[in-house]
Amino acid sequence: MRLRSLLFSAAAVASVLIATQGCALLEGTDTTKDEKLCVPGAYVFCRCADRTPGTKLCRDDAKSFDACMTSDDGECVGGEVDDPQTNEPIPRDDDPGPDDDDDPPGKGGVLDSCPGKSTAVQPGQDIKLEGDTSTATDDRKGRQGACAVGAGGNDHVYRLIPSGSGSLEVKVQGSDGLDPVAYIRSTCDDEDSQVSCGPPSANKLSQLKLNVTTGKEYFLFIDGASSSAGKYVANLKLTTGSFCGDGKVDANEACDDGNKVEDDGCSNDCKKVNGNPTTGGSCGEGGHPVDVWTGQTVTGTGSTNSYGNAWNAPSAACDTGGTNNYQDHIYAVTPRASGNLVVTLSAPAVGTLPNLMLSARRSCASATPATSNMCANNGGVGSGETMTFSVTKDTKVFVGVDGGGVTNNKGDYVISFRLQ
Repeated sequence: MRLRSLLFSAAAVASVLIATQGCALLEGTDTTKDEKLCVPGAYVFCRCADRTPGTKLCRDDAKSFDACMTSDDGECVGGEVDDPQTNEPIPRDDDPGPDDDDDPPGKGGVLDSCPGKSTAVQPGQDIKLEGDTSTATDDRKGRQGACAVGAGGNDHVYRLIPSGSGSLEVKVQGSDGLDPVAYIRSTCDDEDSQVSCGPPSANKLSQLKLNVTTGKEYFLFIDGASSSAGKYVANLKLTTGSFCGDGKVDANEACDDGNKVEDDGCSNDCKKVNGNPTTGGSCGEGGHPVDVWTGQTVTGTGSTNSYGNAWNAPSAACDTGGTNNYQDHIYAVTPRASGNLVVTLSAPAVGTLPNLMLSARRSCASATPATSNMCANNGGVGSGETMTFSVTKDTKVFVGVDGGGVTNNKGDYVISFRLQ
């Protein structure tokens, strides 16, 4: 708008000069040229009302954008809000970006402090970042190990915002004295949040690969080993694809809770349902999620110790008209094909299986649909239990590990699910 106003004023002045002095307008003046706001087809950073980071696409007119989108919820809830990094584009060799022009001479500027220079990472695009850590003023280092050698060397930081989920490859080539070290954190100021490391090498090339998720923030540090500093060229490329830890259950995965943490309800290989997440404590939480594929056995270690009495039926006699007051652990099982689900309860690796029972429901909140083959309490302390019942593809069933006797009605166990 400012550009248009200036051009309009210039045209008006020129008209007056023509009328009063007979002067001609200068040739080549274009008063209709519009200011471009973005590069068509490129993604830029945006921020949602709930402070969630996202990306939005520059339209063909180079003056407007698609809606701000996040990885988990799609379009922003509550709309987009302003942010210091809003509309920052992907850096290009011929476009140093607005931050570089505004940085004081001799200072690292936005590259020198957290959260760093925002950089949208588009799938399939080759992204090139260039810089010189000789002008940097901050000193950070990688977590203890190969990347800790960055201590004493000033560094640059980029806030990466991927617009796709998959494998991100980073290669940093150093020159002019820089022996580069590259590492990525999930939290900019937290050294312990490092998720990937590219140590120095003999040819001054640091490389790393990391699985990333759409819309999440990742912080790339370009550092120097043994206090070295100098120029670098960083090449980034994101190849989309599913992986364990992306928060979506893929074929033959038993679970995917979006992280690589063991014993939180899903193992870091997405194959076992180990642990006791809060979801296993009630129907309101939805149950501890388990996905079962034909011909595969999903195992899990669990306990009823940390939960309350969410299911008070069936009774220890598998009577849906009776009740029990024992602690239970609830699983929400999604069969990925129709067939028979076999659920087995057995003793943990260390210890004795308490007197526990198994029961299953078609509806988590009601025991009424349970049939005789959807409950098993045939043994006492130390004895396992097994039940087999029919299931329908993609229709959830709920399995409860419950107390089954007058004593020892809570404790640790091993459970398995097999679809046949």
